[in-house]
Amino acid sequence: MRSINVGLLGLGTVGQALTQLITQSQPTIRVVKALVRHPIRARGVAVRVTTDPDEIVRDPEIDVVVDVMGGQHPAMEILSAAFQHGKDVVTANKEVMTYYGPALQALARQHNRLLLYEASVAGGMPIIDAITHHLSVVPIDRIEGVLNGTCNFILSHMEEGHDYLEALHEAQRLGYAEQNPEADVEGYDTARKLVLLARIGFHTEIPAEFSAITGITGVTGHDVARLASLGCGVRLVGRALCQDQGISLSVAPTVYRQGHPFLRLQGPQNAVQVTSAVGHFLFEGPGAGGLATATSVLSDILRIRQLVPDREPNPMISLTFNEPETPAICFPLDPETPLPQVLPDELRRTSSYAILSCQLPRELAKLWGLRQYAWGEEEGPTIR
Repeated sequence: MRSINVGLLGLGTVGQALTQLITQSQPTIRVVKALVRHPIRARGVAVRVTTDPDEIVRDPEIDVVVDVMGGQHPAMEILSAAFQHGKDVVTANKEVMTYYGPALQALARQHNRLLLYEASVAGGMPIIDAITHHLSVVPIDRIEGVLNGTCNFILSHMEEGHDYLEALHEAQRLGYAEQNPEADVEGYDTARKLVLLARIGFHTEIPAEFSAITGITGVTGHDVARLASLGCGVRLVGRALCQDQGISLSVAPTVYRQGHPFLRLQGPQNAVQVTSAVGHFLFEGPGAGGLATATSVLSDILRIRQLVPDREPNPMISLTFNEPETPAICFPLDPETPLPQVLPDELRRTSSYAILSCQLPRELAKLWGLRQYAWGEEEGPTIR
């Protein structure tokens, strides 16, 4: 089987996690080379490095260029060159996709190449794939979500009694927030991700920037405590609406009553709710982290292998098929006897069991191949 050879742009947290993931799980994918700024820096993976992007985009051995370095420039120029040299592209770079996504997609079509960017929104959560290939078949009315793990960590930490600066410093200590967290806490990161989701959800061009953006820097610990006393909580939410042939986008701290799915999110978790005539679809998952983002990047690489005609699909692996154990049920001999609080050892050893309030008819047990255990107050379970 022909391997897919990958050239990485960036070998930081995500790049290293992706390299390890490929090494451990994908024998037909190979990371050939990585573009880095500091070639002598110690890293946890063994990959050839270069400081010259031409060594990536012009290398005839490389099939897919993977951008995990971030920023608008030089990413735009390098990805453009990659298409011109016959490479497919996978990117986790929300900035370049927000500002130059339409131009890059046009360039990819011009050169008959693929551009995939699942990891650019919500890390390990496959929301772009879901909207692109399933949900937008029916017109979407609303897309809203908690799209920034840093802000969600800060707000959920403030619910524990900390003020804003204490929560921010803790997020920085744990690596959830940058030393300069402006893009996150002022709402700009959420806005970029919202633009990407709205473009694919509403099938229309949307400007890279809009004005209705309010971050969380004005939310105080007192505000959070007061909301909690009223049975409410707050999350930074990006909201895109499509109504009356018009589209509106906004990012703002939003108050919900306790029990709302967004308030269940803790730490750097993300969630997106998509609403259409079909109903509401809620997606939750890790919005940041090396492994989570690397998983989305790898899924795009695997999709390229499936979509390009001269590349074989994912290989099948050989696993042993085992017949399931005979299902077992437990019931009380006396209907007044309470059901067991602790499963008997015999039941805990089987892979399929149920605890019922009464015995099933013998003919049904025989038909379904069930083992039935009677539960008595003293003697414990006995097979029937």
